[in-house]
Amino acid sequence: MGKRIVLALLALVIALPSFAQNVDEGELGSVAGRSIEFINYVGPHTRIDSAEDIRAIGRGLGLAVRGGASRSGELGRYYVIHAVDPSVPTGLDADILVLGEGARVDHIRNLRRIIAGYLEGAYAYSAADADTLAVFITIYNAVYRGNLAYFGSKYKPVVTRELSATNAGLALRWDEWAGRSRIVIPLTSRAAPGVIGSVDSTPITDKPTVESLKKEDPTAAIEERRDVVDIKERDVEQEKAAIEAERQRIAAQEQALAEQKARLDAQKAAEQAAAKDGTEEKGPGQEASIVTSEQAKAEEAAIAQKEATIEAQKEELAKREESVAAKEEEIARDRQDIAQEQKAAIASEVQTAAQREAAGVVLFELMDPNQPLARIVLVDIKTGATLRKSELNTIRTASVVDLGGAYAAVAGSATGTGGVVRLVRVEKADYAKVTQGADDVFADTQLWKFGTSLYAVTKKGTAWALGRFDPVTLELKASSAPVSRYTFLTEHEGKLVAQKPDSGFLILDREALTTAAEVKR
Repeated sequence: MGKRIVLALLALVIALPSFAQNVDEGELGSVAGRSIEFINYVGPHTRIDSAEDIRAIGRGLGLAVRGGASRSGELGRYYVIHAVDPSVPTGLDADILVLGEGARVDHIRNLRRIIAGYLEGAYAYSAADADTLAVFITIYNAVYRGNLAYFGSKYKPVVTRELSATNAGLALRWDEWAGRSRIVIPLTSRAAPGVIGSVDSTPITDKPTVESLKKEDPTAAIEERRDVVDIKERDVEQEKAAIEAERQRIAAQEQALAEQKARLDAQKAAEQAAAKDGTEEKGPGQEASIVTSEQAKAEEAAIAQKEATIEAQKEELAKREESVAAKEEEIARDRQDIAQEQKAAIASEVQTAAQREAAGVVLFELMDPNQPLARIVLVDIKTGATLRKSELNTIRTASVVDLGGAYAAVAGSATGTGGVVRLVRVEKADYAKVTQGADDVFADTQLWKFGTSLYAVTKKGTAWALGRFDPVTLELKASSAPVSRYTFLTEHEGKLVAQKPDSGFLILDREALTTAAEVKR
């Protein structure tokens, strides 16, 4: 498709209804009629931290909580509140991850890494289990974003007093995370390092959350849901073993108590026999019998207290057994739902992916109808279904150039999280391979292709200049004298004409971009 066709498609996208939604890893669903999608910043950055560096942020917070801290971290960046109150019998405890004003995370993938690292540090989850739970935790917090009525019905006051309507849960847009999002991680009463059921998996896998995990593709989210069911099953097995150990401990206590009662009964019988042989005159033997009787009464009281304690422990054990039974029913429902959806997906898989994509139309979809930032989508124009899309979602719509096997464009935005504006090259084969230039360019520059080179307005010291770039590597090959950052570029007699920063024009050599002449105005 030629450049004119691409521009026509851009116009078509602008005319069509647009939705400010960038789905990441399948978060699509509906709660109270609204879509749940995470909108990330996907574009050039000044700095890219490693996945392990990002994970380490959460792991450090978790290790502090494991060490006994109730609050840890830097309130202006990343901070955790261990909101636990054993004195309140009803409602859930929680850990609350606070994203402060200075938090630089701008992609859901990295936010999940922080959460996963936290779960590893605080509760010794494996990396795989922590990753699975982090997916559900983020979606759950987006589903119930700002819903204080929900949080109030599920959580203890120690949790809800840390939340407000403006920060409870997770905002959908990355630029509303810092300073405005508090991620709630529900905990069970058993939460401790090494306990698989530390995070309460029931609320984070409720129907609204699971529905929000699914894509339009019926096979979506199956793997994540299988993984979380596996966590639930291992949690049940661990809890069953703990219940059995507790049952044996209680049985041992009851046995010891029975032996203590038998000894006391024998002692009391001996005292009664001795009393019958005594005389009515008060003497040393009778005095000793009275003292012994008082000791027996004290021991009886102690035994009664132990019996009450054991009964309370047995009642608590019965509640744990009921909870396990309910969890097993939940697991069975989950397994059944997943199996049914797999069958439906197989039945509906009539066309191959290649056949579906062959009928698709390439469009540039604006992420927000009021901003010039877009992603590439392959759309079934009859049904509106998205067949394929680029993760890159900051393509400047007026700058796209078709290079044959790829698109070149200006992408990115200057952000507080390190975002910059640079050239990108997106391969048409799958939209996944993206080459990023190393030089800052003007956000509103046009992108021109003359011969085998690309041209754009690029930063040069404190000024702007015309830059010539390699269309494959996006390496800056040459730059001109200062030009207006809004300049248009015209080819004339083998040379290029650009506007100066003040007035007049520069006539530039097309390769070296040296000034061949100036046109005064």
